[in-house]
Amino acid sequence: MINRLLVIFVFTMLLAGCNIGLQKEDADYYILKGRLENADRIRLEIHEMTTNELIPVESFETDARGNFSFRGHLDDAGYFIIRTDQANYITLVVEPGEEIFLRGDANDLPGSYKVEGSPGSVLLSDLNRHLRLNYSKVDSLSEIFHQSRYHENFMEIRQTLDAAYIEIYESQQEFVKQFIRDNPRSLSSIIALYKYFGNQLLLREDTHFEYFVLLSNSLSEVYPTNRHVLDLNRRVSRHKRSEAQRRLARENLTIGDEAPEIILPDTEGEMKALSSLRGKYVLIDFWAAWCTPCREANPQLKGIYEQYHEKGFEIYGISLDRTRDQWLQGIREDEINWIQVSDLRFWSSPVINLYNVEGIPYNVLIDPDGLIIEKGVRPNELETILAGIFGV
Repeated sequence: MINRLLVIFVFTMLLAGCNIGLQKEDADYYILKGRLENADRIRLEIHEMTTNELIPVESFETDARGNFSFRGHLDDAGYFIIRTDQANYITLVVEPGEEIFLRGDANDLPGSYKVEGSPGSVLLSDLNRHLRLNYSKVDSLSEIFHQSRYHENFMEIRQTLDAAYIEIYESQQEFVKQFIRDNPRSLSSIIALYKYFGNQLLLREDTHFEYFVLLSNSLSEVYPTNRHVLDLNRRVSRHKRSEAQRRLARENLTIGDEAPEIILPDTEGEMKALSSLRGKYVLIDFWAAWCTPCREANPQLKGIYEQYHEKGFEIYGISLDRTRDQWLQGIREDEINWIQVSDLRFWSSPVINLYNVEGIPYNVLIDPDGLIIEKGVRPNELETILAGIFGV
């Protein structure tokens, strides 16, 4: 009897050992198979979507009936693009060990596909289906717009269409919010977090930050080492740091306080410090060559500068351009003859948080001791202030 029990015990342990081995193998692959209509020996491509690029994984051909099967290596959950070409593709959320079955029409993958065996991919298909439904509503509005262009009540029709578009946009926005609240532990929610509607982000860090925090916290529990979750965590941490810096900047940028030091390269590459202008009234002017309102303000600033420069007024222009050529071209075209500096880091420049710049044009006027006199001054207001200072 003892021997029989020992044999059963050993056999059970061997089975357990085999199961452990299978589980370990399950953790490093995925299977993608399916059948597509209109897919007689067409080529499908698989690309992995990382945090900043698409990496080709494999390409293969369907058979004469549109069937296909692919087994890929996968260490951690991620996003994969399946496409016939750059305009005809779908996105899947793939977990290690998943066996995913895909069907649809090869001529219209986004509008026809059905997916099984991957909970994250099913959720993502629901998200995209709702988005496409709202896009079709917008297409209907566009059709009415074009048909009504020459109607005598066109402006009234346009206002109605604009209101309808806003309603559709807000509906999609609310859907995405609810999607994230309902699925805080799914990687599909990161895709939802960064969804656009047209050319507008549905959720923005500055106005919907609680959804970024919600996903960062919940997904970190499920996927503590996943690259997409770690990237989200970095974005959340960076935003928190930026907000802390903005709060500090708001506290430090009160009227009468000393303006924070700025040292940036000028057009010749020489470092130019704001503090080197002590003894003059200085307008710290944030602008960019790509900024239309900034360019419209430059001729007015030029007239003010020429009138008051000899009396002790200076402009310290800080460009938020991306490239040196763009920056210099803007200077030439507007015939700017005051001090210009830039680190060409666009909105990533440290001076943005230092001076709490939320939009441009933006400026800060300081006195000869470097103390703040006024912030956000329009050219006509600046002219009035300088006229009072210099007794003109």
